[in-house]
Amino acid sequence: MKTEVLKLDGSADDMVKIRYATRLLQAGALVAFPTETVYGVSADARNPEALARLNQAKGREEGKPYALLCPNIRQAEELTPGFSRIARKLTRLYWPGPLTLVVPRRGGGTVGLRISEHPITRALLTQCGFPLATPSANKSGSPREPTSAAMVLDELQGDISVVLDGGNAWRGKPSTVVRVDPSGVPKVLREGLVPAAEILDVSRPTILFVCTGNTCRSPMAEGFCRETLKDVFSGEAGALPFRAVSAGTSALEGQRADPMAVEAMKEVGIDVSEHRTRALSPGLLDTADWIFTMTWAHRESILKIMPATRDRVWLLSSRSEDIPDPVSKSIDRYRQVRDRISHCMRDVIRVVGGSGQ
Repeated sequence: MKTEVLKLDGSADDMVKIRYATRLLQAGALVAFPTETVYGVSADARNPEALARLNQAKGREEGKPYALLCPNIRQAEELTPGFSRIARKLTRLYWPGPLTLVVPRRGGGTVGLRISEHPITRALLTQCGFPLATPSANKSGSPREPTSAAMVLDELQGDISVVLDGGNAWRGKPSTVVRVDPSGVPKVLREGLVPAAEILDVSRPTILFVCTGNTCRSPMAEGFCRETLKDVFSGEAGALPFRAVSAGTSALEGQRADPMAVEAMKEVGIDVSEHRTRALSPGLLDTADWIFTMTWAHRESILKIMPATRDRVWLLSSRSEDIPDPVSKSIDRYRQVRDRISHCMRDVIRVVGGSGQ
């Protein structure tokens, strides 16, 4: 069998070729194509004969599982009994993209899952509608990562039916593989495009406090939360398992904390003088595991921008009361706001502690 090469050039004919490749995959054949990492070779993950064919083409021992490319998050969810909080966070930050998550598989064992951001891959998976077992398009143990159709042919000519030639793969380096066990602890099994240090950093559970300017209320809450966490976990702030940060819906970047907020917090032994303001952003919201707002208006503004945060955003006051902005008021008003925020920390720890991993 000679491997057929179908050149994709951005024309309307591309979808005809992708649909042809889809029919081959549905029939149990093997198809190679570019992704944002390297070229992959795929088989229908539901078809034992296709998987055996993939093992033979790769020269890979039977029984060793393949990572699966999924068309969308819904189909990825169907393959696992549930994503842990940390796994869900990593999907928010890196899917679609070059991260493979190894999670518990429905029915037992584990499975590696990824959603690609490459348009050819996404179009093919959308047409298929089912997960594809997709290792790199080379022989097992090969020292070269396949970044072009020509490199795929060098390795797999005659072993696969079709190569969709979409030019060079974007980045030429494999995905990072991370296992997230049921307790939520991440372990980097293979470092790829996403640095291991970055994975471990963003996986650290993050509590985000939101006000308007990020000069007084949310820095106060951040300061109290850090101290409360140190008491609970008996550690230094840098070694804590949780991270507390703050931001403002209308904040200017890099401003100092309100001097009266600094003074009010100093009176209770907490130093926020080094705080610098941060503007609230979608990326910061994605990084946060728990989001606490000072007012209902802050909460609604977040939900309007990112409705998917609904299950992660709470009003700081468990009494459903706004915490008023003390800006331009007396130092006594700052003290009153400070004390109200302090009383709310018990509710924060309760929510965080009850959310699981």
